[in-house]
Amino acid sequence: MKYILLLDYDGTLTPIVKTPELAKLSSANRRHLKKLAETKDLTVCIVSGRALKDIKNKVKIPDIYYIGNHGFEMEGPQGKMIQSQAKKYLPLMSKIKKDLKPLLKIKGVIVEDKKFTLSVHYRLASPSGARKIKALTEKYLKPYAKAKRIRVTYGKKVIEIRPPIKWDKGKAVLWILNALKIKDAIPIYIGDDVTDEDAFRVLKKIGVAVRVGRAKKSCADYFLREVGEVYKLLHFIQNVIESSPSCVKMPKRKK
Repeated sequence: MKYILLLDYDGTLTPIVKTPELAKLSSANRRHLKKLAETKDLTVCIVSGRALKDIKNKVKIPDIYYIGNHGFEMEGPQGKMIQSQAKKYLPLMSKIKKDLKPLLKIKGVIVEDKKFTLSVHYRLASPSGARKIKALTEKYLKPYAKAKRIRVTYGKKVIEIRPPIKWDKGKAVLWILNALKIKDAIPIYIGDDVTDEDAFRVLKKIGVAVRVGRAKKSCADYFLREVGEVYKLLHFIQNVIESSPSCVKMPKRKK
């Protein structure tokens, strides 16, 4: 039996932190991921909302698969793929970034330029500042959203701005599963945020979905409390594959 392990980064492999650049893998966790990537019959893929270059620099493990920008950029041992329709929205993303410049006057805001997408972070803002950031962001984005020129989603203290393309982590996961052509492989996806639900949905009948942290509504099959439990699960998966590749069983669903 073969397995494809698909892992979100922020909130899954690293805890949620104040600013994106502070989310760093420990040396021990990087060694563990590298060992996972070297395990026979196990393929590792990192799936992130971060830009491809950023997530590769964070993980720093060669010869594994990376999905960045919610699926708009993908790279693996066989090469790189950019979602073709996303390219034509690059000038628009650049214009919107300029439109959002007034937000930078508010303490605690971070406007992250990921080339194909933009993220407005407000974790560092005060409660009143966060409300102002959200209100102004929605105001600046309203004309674009009304004209269906962008897609706006909300995560953990972040507003994501993406091209209005029917493409997300779920579709990117299906694309890479098809590209890998690993017959009868079982995909296991672990993520923690709203954008990971797209992947949970597509894996409902063909794989296993694990959510880090509770949510009122989720398509996940199993739930973990925090990042520490993710690594315990990864150890469990690796040990069982190495000892008996044909009988991986997931732990009981947490109530």
